[in-house]
Amino acid sequence: MRLLQAMQRRRSALTSIFGHAVFIAVLALIGTRSELPSLDSPLIVAELITASLEPAADPTTTAAEAAAERAEEPATAPPEPAPDTAATEPAPQPLPAEPPPERATPSERAVEPPPPSPVERLAELPQESAEPVADAAETEAAEAAEALVAEGIPAADTPQVADDLRAVRSLASHEERVVRRHLASWTGHMDVDSPDATLEWREAGQDYTAVLKRVPAADAMGMEQLLVELTTQRDGERLVTELRMNRIAFSNFAQFIDRWDPQVQIHDDLIDGRFHSNTEVLVSRERGVQPTFNGKVTVAADIRTDGSRLVNRRTMFPAGIETRVRRIVLPPRAAAFDDGAVPAERLMRIARDALLTFNADGTFEWQAVEDGAAVERGSLGDEPFYIVAREGVDLRVRGVVNGKVLVYSPEHIVIVDDLLYAEDPREPGADDYLGLVAERTVEIGEPEVTGPGDLTINASIYARNRFVVRDYMSRRSGTLVVYGSVTAGSASATEPRYATRIEFDDRLTTMRAPGFPLSDRYELDASSNEWRVVDTP
Repeated sequence: MRLLQAMQRRRSALTSIFGHAVFIAVLALIGTRSELPSLDSPLIVAELITASLEPAADPTTTAAEAAAERAEEPATAPPEPAPDTAATEPAPQPLPAEPPPERATPSERAVEPPPPSPVERLAELPQESAEPVADAAETEAAEAAEALVAEGIPAADTPQVADDLRAVRSLASHEERVVRRHLASWTGHMDVDSPDATLEWREAGQDYTAVLKRVPAADAMGMEQLLVELTTQRDGERLVTELRMNRIAFSNFAQFIDRWDPQVQIHDDLIDGRFHSNTEVLVSRERGVQPTFNGKVTVAADIRTDGSRLVNRRTMFPAGIETRVRRIVLPPRAAAFDDGAVPAERLMRIARDALLTFNADGTFEWQAVEDGAAVERGSLGDEPFYIVAREGVDLRVRGVVNGKVLVYSPEHIVIVDDLLYAEDPREPGADDYLGLVAERTVEIGEPEVTGPGDLTINASIYARNRFVVRDYMSRRSGTLVVYGSVTAGSASATEPRYATRIEFDDRLTTMRAPGFPLSDRYELDASSNEWRVVDTP
């Protein structure tokens, strides 16, 4: 009995000692962890956000010292010397020798702060970034000046350029349409040989002035241009924009007809490119067969349909049709080769009716059609070449062209067989060009001359008077394929002898056969689509 009581007393004492030890350990742990709250604590999150808006603390500064410094710093008043806090603040409790790896001490959190908040990123921007953003026009002006420097304009000139380009104004779509309309109404009435011209008009109470400067073609195969400087005044500012217009060559059209023959119908034909007629055009639809126009169609009059069936313009003219447009007038004479107009080494004159044959090696030969005439030869070379018949002389042509050549007759040119290019004109880099220009007619020879089957012509054709298919009422032979362009005062029928297929040579958009006729019409090619504000002179 006594032994049991003694053991019980001893057990009670040990229990009391252990309990006190546990209690002291818990208190110590609580005191230590008071500086290591969970990072999920709203208090810590708020503290980090607040700290992100202030200068980073010294890594050796404790959280308590930083808080005291913030509390003593006035919000608006200039900072005062910080009081000595060593005597008033309790000493920081020691940290554990080996803190858990997932926890960071306050000092470590100061060294490696969390990712910057949007507010912190804004605060870190340079002071000048908070200023209003510069006007967009000034930015564009600076970029334009830099571009001019890149293009070789001396740097000393760019400040003035930057001043001139300091602001831009958008060229509104309706205003651009007005400009196009006025320029289109003017072109065609200008003497193409006159000096630079000035055009003025008033629209919606606003005055416009266009100064037109002619830029000659770079060579005999290039296109002439007009540079247009257009100015106006708006809200006390002088506005300037630049436009460019191209003078149209007749070879820009897949087919151009001055006077459509009222006895001729467009029936089983394909015209793949621009089409223009200065008079009414007759379109036929029989047994489901109708023509196809794959390019833009313009007619100075209208389209007339043969028969009672209506024309579906959407399917027949997929690229669009515009009727009652202004006429484009053929020049009185297609070409003139006066002495000295072309270098003698690139000009050959033919004095008698002759057969002209081109060879794939770049040579050509001609032979007078009279019996017993000798064959003569020549070479086209790399530069544009001109073969010119004298007054009253007809030429017959055939063969494979390797070069750039214009064949001209003041009378007639007759095609007696295929005319092809040595290189496929659809391939990149192809540089063979043939122009057939006659003041009277360009004709397709009789069936017994051309032979049966299709007839293919690679050329730009200009017949000032008429394009003719001889014996077109003969039985069906095949398809007349023209890859290039056809311009004529009028045209004969081609059926039933030939169906007709005219495919535009896309190279003729920017180039032409040597000396090929130009029209009196200019078309707007490009616009800056914006006004520049410049100093008033």
